[in-house]
Amino acid sequence: MFLTLALIGYFALAIVDITDKFILSEQKVRPIVFTFYSAFPVLAVFFLLPFYGQPLNSRLDFFIATISGVAFALGLWTMYLGFLKSEVSHIGPLVGGLTPLFVLFFGQWFLGEILSGRVFIGVLLLSLGTLVVAFEYKKRHYELNNGVAWGMLAALLFALSHVSAKYIYDSYDFSTGFIWTRGLMGVFGVLLLLSPILRKELFGPTASTPSSPPPSATLADRRAGGEKRSSDHLALIFTNKILGVTGTVLIQYAIALGSVTIVNALAGAQFAILIMLVFLLSRFWPKLFKEEYSRAEIIQEVGAIILIGLGLVMIV
Repeated sequence: MFLTLALIGYFALAIVDITDKFILSEQKVRPIVFTFYSAFPVLAVFFLLPFYGQPLNSRLDFFIATISGVAFALGLWTMYLGFLKSEVSHIGPLVGGLTPLFVLFFGQWFLGEILSGRVFIGVLLLSLGTLVVAFEYKKRHYELNNGVAWGMLAALLFALSHVSAKYIYDSYDFSTGFIWTRGLMGVFGVLLLLSPILRKELFGPTASTPSSPPPSATLADRRAGGEKRSSDHLALIFTNKILGVTGTVLIQYAIALGSVTIVNALAGAQFAILIMLVFLLSRFWPKLFKEEYSRAEIIQEVGAIILIGLGLVMIV
């Protein structure tokens, strides 16, 4: 059951990755603002604590839950920075390929989680398949894209978050663990308001953008255009966050039910879906979303999908 939940969750997150790139690059949203939109709303889960959760038993558990929530938010922040430095179909798989490898290490170290030989090979194939896509073909040779440093840091932070969350899920029921780890992520979102850059972006005067109406437009036209763009902007972010929350809940529940290493390795399926979605959008709806593909990149990504498929067969 946890495999099915994880796969559905990763499908939702593949769509989220594409809208993330669009919002960050086309809508010109700063990564810190996008992180705030991701972290702050989940503070509301604390309202569920009296009904579906319980207090944590020790300061150590509170510390571990805090690591899970804060590391996840920081992972999003660094991943968004990576998206700005590169194409989403490269930096996303870099994060997705490294995260299960970090989880494999941390899971054995902190949780004592040992995988069978077949499953271990499947995890490695899934990670290898996603990492293959992280290499960008330029000037007849492959190189890691410009967002590699941010991607590696994001993968490390996500791994810390998932392993610490698994510790809490093993110690409490799922609802208690989810409320505390995500709620503390929301607390971090509140603390982001200490940043003057974020406050300026949220509450300061809106700067003009290339998509702004021309100076010759009437005040009514400019106001109507600005309100429409603002409404579309918020609707896109809202949809993005709903999908993100859905995917995250399903994946966290899968982690609670099964192996944290296997669930994270299944992120390879997310990036196989991502590759196909980006290709279809670029081919048939280039005005909406477009990434360039050379013949070498097509071969590269087909090979990655084959490796990911073999890894799924080994695990499932």
